Formats: sequence, C-alpha cells, structure tokens
Amino acid sequence: MSFFIDTSALFKRYQPEKGTTAVTRILEDHSHSLYISSITIVEMISNLKRLSEVDKITTEIQFQQQRDFFYRDIVTLNMTILDITAEDVIKAEDLILKRYMKPVDSIQLAIALNMKSDGITFVSADQRLCKIAIQEGLKTLTP
Repeated sequence: MSFFIDTSALFKRYQPEKGTTAVTRILEDHSHSLYISSITIVEMISNLKRLSEVDKITTEIQFQQQRDFFYRDIVTLNMTILDITAEDVIKAEDLILKRYMKPVDSIQLAIALNMKSDGITFVSADQRLCKIAIQEGLKTLTP
C-alpha cells in the first residue's frame, strides 16, 4: 500500500493533536510506501516555526527539536520526496478551474493524482481537500 501524505496530516506527527496516533501508525508501518511533495518540506518548517514565533505554543528549542525530528523521519521512514513538475502545475490549474482551491492544496493533490499509482491513498487532515480528492478518483484517509 502507498500513502501520499500532505502537510496537514504529517504535521500531526510533530505537534500532538487529534489524529496524531493514526498518522504515527501509518508512518511507522514499514510495509507501506510513503510519499510527500517537496513543498511539504517548506510548509512543515513554516508551520512549526509559526508555533514558536507567532502562536508562542512552543519554544525556539522545541522548534529545532521538531524540525530535526522531521528531517530524521524523512530518512529513517524512507519517505520519497516528489518534486513539483510542469505536469503537476498544469493539473493544479485544472483542479482550481473546476473549483476554488488554495494553491498549495491544488499542488499537493495534483502531485498525488499524477503519480498514476494504483492503490495510492491520499492522507490529509483537510476534509474539504479529501472530498475533492475523492471526486478526482483517489482513496483518502483523514486522520
């Protein structure tokens, strides 16, 4: 089984909240192939930094620990990072033309759709995005 994990779901691994256990279960089951997009890296670091700098939920030291944990996970959990291609950008625009979507969400979904992999499950904590993914023919999981 293969999982494409968007930032909203993956974030739960590094900042405990509802859904953390489900995400951890997926990530730590080594029988699965795990995929993230390159934009997830920037989104993740930005979201973690927001917790310390804007929301004041974590300290700068905690931010560094979360960031280090994230980068370690990429390697130890054997996550495949998918770069954004011109084909993904074209697909993202097509998705936006069908219905309003945030740009990053459209890119995430386009990459998953363009994988052309049978059995890929799109994992997102964003229920609206999962609904669109289902309409586009993907299996989804909302942690």
